[in-house]
Amino acid sequence: MEHLFASTYGYFRADGREYVITTPFTPRPWGNVISNSDYAMMVSQTGSGYSWRNNAGQNRITRSFQDLIQDNWGKYLYLRDLDSGQYWAATYKPTCHQYDHYQVRHGLGYSSFEQIVQGIHSILTVFVAPDDPVEIFQLILTNQSDRQRRLDITSYVEWLLGFAPDEHREFHKLFIETTPEPEFHALLAHKYLWGFADELGRHNNIDWPYVAFLAASEPLKSFDGDKESFIGLYSSLEHPQAMQQPTLAGRSGRFGDAIAALQVEITLAPGERRTVVFTLGAALQGSEDPLALIQRYTSVAASDQTLQAVHAFWSRLVDAEHVETPDPALNLMTNYWLKYQAISGRLWGKSAFYQVSAGYGFRDQLQDCQIFLVCDPALAKRQILLHAAQQFVEGDVLHWWFSIRGGGPRTNCSDDLLWLPFVVDSYLQETGDVAILDEMVPYLNGPAEPLYLHCKRAIERAFSRFSPRGIPLMGDHDWNDGLNAVGTQLRGESFWVTEFLYTILERWIPLAQQRSDEAFAERCTAVRTTIRWAMNRYGWDGEWFLQATTDAGLPLGSQQNEEGRIFLMPNIWAVISGITDQQRAWQAMQAVSRYLLCDYGTLLNYPAFTRPRSDIGYVTRYAPGLRENGGVYTHAATWSVWAYALLGDADHAYEAYRRICPPNRSADIERYKAEPYVTPGNIDGPQSPYFGRGGWTWYTGSAQWLHRVATHWILGIRPQTEGLLIDPLIPATWERFTVRRTFRGAIYEIEVLNPNHVNRGVISLEVDGQPLAGTVIPAFNDGQTHSVRVVLG
Repeated sequence: MEHLFASTYGYFRADGREYVITTPFTPRPWGNVISNSDYAMMVSQTGSGYSWRNNAGQNRITRSFQDLIQDNWGKYLYLRDLDSGQYWAATYKPTCHQYDHYQVRHGLGYSSFEQIVQGIHSILTVFVAPDDPVEIFQLILTNQSDRQRRLDITSYVEWLLGFAPDEHREFHKLFIETTPEPEFHALLAHKYLWGFADELGRHNNIDWPYVAFLAASEPLKSFDGDKESFIGLYSSLEHPQAMQQPTLAGRSGRFGDAIAALQVEITLAPGERRTVVFTLGAALQGSEDPLALIQRYTSVAASDQTLQAVHAFWSRLVDAEHVETPDPALNLMTNYWLKYQAISGRLWGKSAFYQVSAGYGFRDQLQDCQIFLVCDPALAKRQILLHAAQQFVEGDVLHWWFSIRGGGPRTNCSDDLLWLPFVVDSYLQETGDVAILDEMVPYLNGPAEPLYLHCKRAIERAFSRFSPRGIPLMGDHDWNDGLNAVGTQLRGESFWVTEFLYTILERWIPLAQQRSDEAFAERCTAVRTTIRWAMNRYGWDGEWFLQATTDAGLPLGSQQNEEGRIFLMPNIWAVISGITDQQRAWQAMQAVSRYLLCDYGTLLNYPAFTRPRSDIGYVTRYAPGLRENGGVYTHAATWSVWAYALLGDADHAYEAYRRICPPNRSADIERYKAEPYVTPGNIDGPQSPYFGRGGWTWYTGSAQWLHRVATHWILGIRPQTEGLLIDPLIPATWERFTVRRTFRGAIYEIEVLNPNHVNRGVISLEVDGQPLAGTVIPAFNDGQTHSVRVVLG
């Protein structure tokens, strides 16, 4: 089997759907975030991780603490040879036992751990059922020795059952009760306390409304529900007291420190293979029966069927679009991993190794839902309407909100509210579904109105926040949260918000006209004209555009600045928005290329701040080169690809993409450290001693955008109101590429040929064998497959 982008630690399988890790000793935990949109788990290459339902902060099921160095919190299976007394785990953690073979396969919706220890070959596959709040541990054991082996298998799960982290553990453990269910080979857990108040506002006065369970497919040899008797006082999970005893202690009830440990025993003849299944889940009391879920999933046959369902589930989401280009890194990420990361990790799991999220960011998951536009636009629509309901009648929105019981901060952030009209327009371009504008959505403090009016109110709210010079105010911050002291007195300006608003107005003026909202269209036109003038008058710094001015009127992102002299966002969005003329657009991007485009992507600013500045914000408090302070902030770096492409600069567009495309980092993986199969939130910049180090993987908005710039701006397949535009901007060395994607009820199989080795320029286009004038393919809406042949020259 071909190994793609092989490194010391692993490789992509040839079909791209798995990343294979060949050692537990990766430079950082290399994990998988697995979710079915309700129930989620994450697991690292050592077998550590935790589980949650809907919300990793408000509804954690198993316990964990962030520790990427030790990576030693998890749900584990111990294997013990009953004749020798020796024991190990089905994963490297927690016992860290010597192995003869170790391999981990992270796939779409599952992870599989294979190892050989003392003649026992084990394959542990963990996954989440597509339609129920259940995760499954399928353990396949094979006796490769020449003698009969008696083994017992012991699970270990530590219950949390509620808010995380549980800082008052000694208090919270008093409210958990564990109950054995011998007939079902299971242990149940209730908690008589959740962190919420009751309907009368009385704190600590309601139950956790779920029943957690751990079950086994084999009859139980023994069980334990108490951490103290399992681990032993002052001992550890590496060497638990339970592994020195013939059976588990059998404790349960309300007076221990709640865990779930189930022990089963099997005998394997030489060469014999046997499968044992464990299930873990959380059933909602009153509507879901934990025992019924146990019966449905806790068998060998059920685990096999469910794993096949997992494959089908993710195939539906990722295979609606498929690209084949001469760039294998682009293919791997675009076809599989960026979609999977954005959906499973960012939209559904809403949590990862570097960040535990207790809900939705207004701008965050709203942008991310664009990943659904090709595979399932209904899911994007659902996300849009969910976000619109977090708006106030005044037009502003919650910066983020809890996904359970709602609530969040109402701020003066200047860009959050504008992402609603931006993403609604993306949805309209892809689907043509203008009926969404008439969907009735309530406000947080008012009755329902059509979605169109939600977007209009957001834009009008932005109109109310202008400086005397006609530049939008920064407020609490703009897209760059770290600029959280620039404009809190509502005097500082954001030149990036100026460009962002300019972009949105261009798209919404025709929508207002189509709905005969002439007064709004005229106002948008007038504002757009005004801010274009103001931006070019006050935002141009001679060679590039300013980022902002502070409340005191000081420039930020200016040649006058010793630190933070140039910022990426206002310069790439000057191009994206079209707010300036061609000469300044080129000048701005020349500055980006000179100062910001580095070996590992496009820096967010340069030089980094070395001293905290209380008039700018916490961005200056990072060490220089970290994250937003002079690092490659991957989300913004993807937009540099977009900007270069708009200028027709194919070489820089492709370089800006290639340098942040994760598989390409396999060649210097010791420096990069992060998983090469998902995007990082950031990469250390040149002022860091660890220049090129990736971090904050999985939970980042860069996954969806890296996918989008590859398909829309490099491959150049872009939805428009009137159809599907074909406008590639590719390396001249490419001879051809293909794209298969759905679009408005039809399938388009597009082949692009480049016989003259150009970067750009469609000279002929055929649809179903017939020549088509122009470069926009109509929307057929006929449920059929259409063949498209494009020749560049």
